[in-house]
Amino acid sequence: MRQARGMLIAEARHCIFSFCVFAILRSSLSWAQETPACLDGFCIGQSIRDARFDKTQWIEPKEGFSKAKCTGVGCLPENAFRGYTPEDQAKLAEALSWKYGLNAYNVITKQNLEILRRYRYECDLTPRGIWGERRFIGAYQSTPSRYLTVVGLRLIHGELTVYRLARQYPYQNQNELASLARELGGEYRKRLLLYGYLSSNAYSDVIEQHKDGWFARSTLFNPTDLSDNAAELVLIDPKTRTLLQPSSMPESGEIKPLPVNLPLACNRSLPLQ
Repeated sequence: MRQARGMLIAEARHCIFSFCVFAILRSSLSWAQETPACLDGFCIGQSIRDARFDKTQWIEPKEGFSKAKCTGVGCLPENAFRGYTPEDQAKLAEALSWKYGLNAYNVITKQNLEILRRYRYECDLTPRGIWGERRFIGAYQSTPSRYLTVVGLRLIHGELTVYRLARQYPYQNQNELASLARELGGEYRKRLLLYGYLSSNAYSDVIEQHKDGWFARSTLFNPTDLSDNAAELVLIDPKTRTLLQPSSMPESGEIKPLPVNLPLACNRSLPLQ
């Protein structure tokens, strides 16, 4: 009887130990899955209020950057930004009137960073098509490698938040590309898709395989101009994975526009034009 009791106690201890190990492993796995993907101190889910945004030398585009003229009563500062102070209305109207690229991104600069931190909503529904939301990007060159890096933000719970990180890697031969893949694969492990083709179609496998980003070639290999060869690393917010959709390069795998939820401040009727 004593021997049987001892075996039961030992078995119970083993079960408790096993349960603890399982719980620790499960906790570690859960932590690993919940840990945001990061690049240079920028992380998926990070607020524009983070001090990292102040320390970055943001690049202002020299080409494809133009100012959109207000052509309707809805886009006037006092109407588009109802509920803000008159001073903030004017600053937001100026900052958000500048658009970049075919997808009309709004660009983060050193000059507009502070006003964009106060951007909570907008009553004008037209910036990205009816009922669509704006997208924001900030570009910089990493130190010391000087890789071109882009931070993508969108409004989440009334605050501009990082939903996408992308970096361009130039390479000159297949060995260099494979070395980059091994390096990034070791850093991001199973959450990253190492894609063997052009990145324009990587988004579909990211959705299917439940990955949090990809590394792939972003251009066809050009043996006559080695400076023309590039690969890209893209990290995404897992919550937007099912929203990925094809689009023209280099915005392949962008998320589709989401509906805007207008606050009560926007319910006031617009004056007649």
